[in-house]
Amino acid sequence: MKKKFICVLIFTLIPGLVWCKNKSLETKVDEYLRPYLVAGTFSGSVLIGQGGKVLFEKGYGMANYELGVANTPKTRFHLASISKTFTSAAIMMLQERGKLSVNDDLTKFIPDYPNGQKIKIHHLLSDSSGIPNINNFPEYEVQVKLPHTLDQVIAMFKDRPLDFNPGEKDFSESSANWVLLAYIIEKVSGQRYGEFLKQNIWDPLGMNETGHHSSGGMLIPNRASGYQPVGLDRMENAPYIDWSFKTGNASIFSTVEDLMKWDQALYTEKILKKESIAQMFANHYGWFTNKRLNRNVVRYSGRSPGFQCELHRYIDDDAFVVVLSNNYSTTASLIVNDVAAILFGEKYEIPQVIAPKKLPNEALNKFVGSYQFGPDFYIPNGVYDLKIEDGVLFAEAHGMKNALVPQSDNEFLERLFWSKIIFHAAASGEITDFVWQYGTEKYAARKIVSK
Repeated sequence: MKKKFICVLIFTLIPGLVWCKNKSLETKVDEYLRPYLVAGTFSGSVLIGQGGKVLFEKGYGMANYELGVANTPKTRFHLASISKTFTSAAIMMLQERGKLSVNDDLTKFIPDYPNGQKIKIHHLLSDSSGIPNINNFPEYEVQVKLPHTLDQVIAMFKDRPLDFNPGEKDFSESSANWVLLAYIIEKVSGQRYGEFLKQNIWDPLGMNETGHHSSGGMLIPNRASGYQPVGLDRMENAPYIDWSFKTGNASIFSTVEDLMKWDQALYTEKILKKESIAQMFANHYGWFTNKRLNRNVVRYSGRSPGFQCELHRYIDDDAFVVVLSNNYSTTASLIVNDVAAILFGEKYEIPQVIAPKKLPNEALNKFVGSYQFGPDFYIPNGVYDLKIEDGVLFAEAHGMKNALVPQSDNEFLERLFWSKIIFHAAASGEITDFVWQYGTEKYAARKIVSK
């Protein structure tokens, strides 16, 4: 079902630098988020906490457009890959109990697994096993809509050759690793994956709004529906997923309030010993550690059709920022950084909403063609095919078609990714390439095929 927004949704990334000192936190966050809301590229919940106290929490946009239900801090969202933070904690807990070791070979749990003697639990937890990512299989789009047991999902990739030898690469994301970890949790504990997490993590922490979406028919009160932007100004339902297929890697739902309880628990030994937590973070077992805003941050993100989520823990500041979105646009990854900047009094940028730039088909025709990125792009050497449909310029790539919203005669906004595309021309006026910009990241793509 598609829903027409009542406002004109043309927008840009041309920012205005802001350094707010006198406005309330809510006013600052509201002001910052307004362009994303007007553009229909964010809906969800945001929470800012520090020192164990909630400083700000608020829902934005709709949890369900069809029923007119708004998002609140108590809305439940699918966490996508943030689910891995709980899977990794469960493995560390079983290691503490002497049930397994991260140095155990996979053959200890699945004796006939090909190359299993080379693959350790460590490799699964750190996404360095070389097992291919089931998300990239041709049959994935069909299979992800069907109910599956863990055995059935494992059978899809078990006999496929490794992409590389275990440990040869530090990180190569594969959902298959986390399906295997969920299987190991069940085999070692004697409990179902969701039951183990509930009994050993969520219940002890009072995370009563968190759970494992074990089947497509499961009823989950206060759960947000997933949406994605289409065209210049519309929304539609995201493709259906039976979340049982995503067990271990993306099957958990939660709220911003429950996730703050998770954040606070990781400063204590309520769930895991400090040594286990340190090992989990140091080896990137379901977490990334790096610098943001010149501060140490432990973080993870997740994105599945209809949802994008970001969880950032500024551990030296005991500060926590979480953004849960039921909009498939990648804006949450920008929002979480800027909301943290608001918290710390750092500079940040507010995208501006401008009047639409109308370009006739004759002006759009020069952009039509195929453009290839270099090896440094997210998908190395990826190709964007640009086409015109009903007076709108679209970019088709990797099975997705995204509308490009004109901002000037040579600048467009890719609505699904909130990225700028800036075209360059030769002296003859012929388009030669474009620069794709997401936040501060820039990648060049040269034109390889004209219309």
